[in-house]
Amino acid sequence: MSSDCFGSDGALTGYDKWRQSRWEEIAGPEGKASLIAHRPITEPGQEVPEVPGRWTSTGFSGSLTLTAARAEDVSVDGHAVDGTVELTSASRLSFPGGRRGTIEELRGAHALAVWDPAAPTLVGLREIEAWPWDPAWAVEAEYRPADAGRLLEVTRLTSPSMRDTFLAPGDFVFDLQGERHTLRAFDVGSDTLLITFTDDTSGTDTPGMGRWLILPRPRHTTDTARIDFNRALIPHHVFSAAFPCPLPPRENHLPLRIEAGERAPVFEEEAAPGTTTGPAV
Repeated sequence: MSSDCFGSDGALTGYDKWRQSRWEEIAGPEGKASLIAHRPITEPGQEVPEVPGRWTSTGFSGSLTLTAARAEDVSVDGHAVDGTVELTSASRLSFPGGRRGTIEELRGAHALAVWDPAAPTLVGLREIEAWPWDPAWAVEAEYRPADAGRLLEVTRLTSPSMRDTFLAPGDFVFDLQGERHTLRAFDVGSDTLLITFTDDTSGTDTPGMGRWLILPRPRHTTDTARIDFNRALIPHHVFSAAFPCPLPPRENHLPLRIEAGERAPVFEEEAAPGTTTGPAV
C-alpha cells in the first residue's frame, strides 16, 4: 500500500484519514445520513409532517417564524417555544424524540432541514464502499477562469425536480489516460468549488446521479490544481433522499471508467457477514 496511506510507524495518514473524516461526516452523531426531511417553507402557517409547529416565511429577504405551544416540546437555541419566534439561518431547533432542525436557504426561499438520530439511513449504514487508493487517478489540472458571472443551470433532486442556477467561475482542464478532459466547477461559497460529474461507471458501479469532487478555489488565474479521483464522493442524496442535490451538467461527463473514489453505501441488510462498522481502509 502506498505511503499516502500509512506512515513509517503504521499510523494512518493522507487518504485513510480522509476516509475516516468522511465516515464521521456521513455516519457520525450528527451525520448527513440522519437527514429525514428538507421542506421549503412557502405558505403562512405551513405544517411540516416530521415535526410539530407552524411555519411562516415572507421570502428570502423577509422573516421566517415558528409558532408552537409549550406542550409541543419545541425549543430554539435551548429556549422552549410557547408562542411565535423569529428564526435565522443560525437558529438551532430541537424537537421531541431527539430530532433537530436547521434553517437553510434554497432558491430564494427558506427551508427547514430535519435530522433524526434514529433515521434508518443512519443506524443501518455499515460502510461506504470505495475502490483501493491508486496514485494513477491523481492528476494536475489547469484552472481556466470563466467570464465574470457565468451561470450554469442544473436539475436538483427534489420532488418534483426543480431547476437551479449556480455560478460557474471556471473550468479544470487535465490529461487522463491519454486524453484531454474539461470539467466545469460550481461556486458553493467559502472559496470552495464543487465539480459534479458522471463517467462510464455511473449507473452501474456508481450512482447514476454521478459523483462529486470538492476543491479549493485557485487564488490566481495561473494556478494549477490537483484533482484526485480517489477522493470522489457519492452525493449526499444517496444516503438520504431528502438532500436536494444537483445533477451533473451534460458537459461534465467523462467518457471513461473512473475506477477510483467512493462507489456506494452498504446498509445493514446488504452487508456481508463479518462487515464492521466504519469505512474500509
